[in-house]
Amino acid sequence: MQIQFNTIQKRVLRNIRHDLIEAWTPQFSEAEINNAFDAVLAEHCSTATVEDFIPVLVEAEMLNRLRAGSLLAAA
Repeated sequence: MQIQFNTIQKRVLRNIRHDLIEAWTPQFSEAEINNAFDAVLAEHCSTATVEDFIPVLVEAEMLNRLRAGSLLAAA
C-alpha cells in the first residue's frame, strides 16, 4: 500500500530521522541509520491499519534496534 503522508507527517518523520542521526552517529553511520529507517518505515507502511501512528511506531522500533546495538530486524 502506498501511503501519502501529509505535510505534518512528513515533517515529523524528517525530524525523527534527524534526531536519531544526531543521537546515534557515534555508534552507527548516518547511512546505516538512514537505510534502517527507510526499511522500518516501508515495513510499517505496508502493514499499517492506522496510518496516523506510523511515525510513532517507526521511532519506537528504531530506538529499540539502536539500543540493542543492531539495526537489523529481529529474526
